[in-house]
Amino acid sequence: MEASLKISRAITNLSFSYPFYGSCLMQLKITETKTIPTLATDGVSILYNSDFIDELAEDETRACLCHEVLHVIFKHCRIMRGKDPKLCNVAMDWVINDILKTDGFKLPKCALFDPSNKTKGWAWEEVYKYLENINNDKEDSFEGIAGKEDASEPSDSQKQKIKDQISEPEEHVVATAPSSAAEEEEASNKIDDMIIKAANAQENSGKGNIPGDICKKITEIREPKLDWEEILQQLIKSRYPDDYTFRRPNRRHLGEDLYMPSMDGTEVGELVIAFDSSGSVSEEETKAFVGEVNTIINDIKPNKVYLMSSDYRVANVEEYDSNVWFSYEEFKSVGGGGTSFKPVFDYVKENDIEPDQLIYFSDMLVGRSDYPDIEPDYPTIFVSTRKDIKTPFGEVVYLDI
Repeated sequence: MEASLKISRAITNLSFSYPFYGSCLMQLKITETKTIPTLATDGVSILYNSDFIDELAEDETRACLCHEVLHVIFKHCRIMRGKDPKLCNVAMDWVINDILKTDGFKLPKCALFDPSNKTKGWAWEEVYKYLENINNDKEDSFEGIAGKEDASEPSDSQKQKIKDQISEPEEHVVATAPSSAAEEEEASNKIDDMIIKAANAQENSGKGNIPGDICKKITEIREPKLDWEEILQQLIKSRYPDDYTFRRPNRRHLGEDLYMPSMDGTEVGELVIAFDSSGSVSEEETKAFVGEVNTIINDIKPNKVYLMSSDYRVANVEEYDSNVWFSYEEFKSVGGGGTSFKPVFDYVKENDIEPDQLIYFSDMLVGRSDYPDIEPDYPTIFVSTRKDIKTPFGEVVYLDI
């Protein structure tokens, strides 16, 4: 069977049996090359040598593809700076192969495992330090590894096996160096978006399992730190205490020239959500903002959302309704300049948008002159990463990151 066909069959099989991995593979580029001996990834593509794939059974092919997917998910291509690439590859492989083995995947004989089985459940950085100590012939292999000091030393034969692995590791991770912090952030967000799409595919199928380590990562990306359902519903109720709103008139009476309110209840209607994309907002803050927006758009499902990125100007605007899935990868958060809140409020007015709420995510490094001169006639929530912020209008919600 041709290697390319074997790869295609493996991806198809995984799409049905392990939709999480199948979805990830369909979002990554799969490229044949002779420059590597087995398989590898650069965080964007999975590279494979057809000669190596020819030697694998189909179940081993599936396991190897999942192995590369995990390297991408854990962002191993971007965290090797200042470390020995050989030790990194071995440490990362031990962690990944242990996950796959636990999930019942059949890995080829060349797959790397800890011969002493002492690092099971460790983070790859801990494994790296352990390997470094063994490779440097330190008497205590667990020196400098928090909480591991009392562990028993591996035998001499086990240490030699580990050294043999280190001497000729198969490079599965191709380290990449982004040209800028913005490029690195974009690459990281794309991986997070891939993970969420794959998790949704898995949940919708009801088949297979998502490894526990990845579940933690999914929760970290997806789970908001704020209870948006409670925040939005309380504001709606306080604004329309009788569960009626004149913002959306009752259509049944319009033909009679009667402008009557419609029943609003606790439905979340039309929102404007703004990202502060100024240069002072950190990558950590942006990731936290994305997690909250994921929940507002994809879980709360407002009737309509205008999503904007803005620094001293509105740089990008996208519209979403309750039937459109928000993907941060597809939304370009453009900016990098100074901060002013005025452009977003001006955009809303100039484009005749009548939101039920405006939610502005920001580090709040602004002055009084950066707010609109006139308070808008719709409620505003400023989501701040700084405490004790006072604004001339609106509610301030603190987002602890």
